[in-house]
Amino acid sequence: MNWDTNIHISYTQFSAWSECPHRWSKMYIEKHKQPPNIHLAFGSAMHETLQEYFELMYNQGQKAADNFKAHSDFQERFLKLFGEYRETLGDSFSSKEELTEFLNDGLNIIDFFLQYRQVHFSKTGYQLLGIEMPVLTPPVPNNPFVLLMGKLDLVMYDEENKKVIIWDIKTSTRGWGKWDKENKLKTSQLVIYKKYFAEQYGVPVDDVEAKYFIVKRKIPDNPKYAAMKSRIQKFIPSSGKNTQNKLVKNLNAFVKDCFEGKDYIQKEYEKTPSKKSCRWCPFLDTEHCDQGIR
Repeated sequence: MNWDTNIHISYTQFSAWSECPHRWSKMYIEKHKQPPNIHLAFGSAMHETLQEYFELMYNQGQKAADNFKAHSDFQERFLKLFGEYRETLGDSFSSKEELTEFLNDGLNIIDFFLQYRQVHFSKTGYQLLGIEMPVLTPPVPNNPFVLLMGKLDLVMYDEENKKVIIWDIKTSTRGWGKWDKENKLKTSQLVIYKKYFAEQYGVPVDDVEAKYFIVKRKIPDNPKYAAMKSRIQKFIPSSGKNTQNKLVKNLNAFVKDCFEGKDYIQKEYEKTPSKKSCRWCPFLDTEHCDQGIR
């Protein structure tokens, strides 16, 4: 099979369709993509810097990681992306004040991470199996032309518990609150990757753990609880068989609704307006949608 001629879908696509098929069709069939923003530049730079640190720590040793200039690495990556996006989008992309704020937030995260790294990641008893480890699989057996594609930020092996741990690094303004943790579309990305990672790499699914590593730009000035002082938050989503099966069912529904072979199905896709799905929709109050809910 020629993988390059197939359609590649992402969890982001599935999530967009799940919230509103009409919005998905505007983004992926009609190609009305949302332009990049400073949050994207920040998140990408932070991902890459942390991944570089982990690669050095686990593959070259703690001394190499300690010698890694993480602050300047993040700054160079972030400023490069910021400059590229601003050159494309113009002055409306962001301001110097916002740039300074995000840059300082990132440097504060790096400070905190380096200070408390041992609390969250140990070199003893763990192996780094991969960074940006690919998952590529046809989720619907009767349509092998549509492939779910994802990359796992960190894949590690816990030698003591004989478990593979897949980590997803998330950047957040103030961390995940109750709403974020209960938002199944937000937390289920790693659950579906866990299932297909296990199948693709021949690992029993029960021996795979999914975890989110969340770094926060902001912490309260007077936090009520000790945990609120931390710029690091970890979250383990529910990923049992029932949750996996429900996600697979919904993913199959997405593929069947939107694709015929390797082609998009051209039709009028349903609008499902709600406060939740419309809140950050780029098509709210535009010529592309007249049913948005604020």
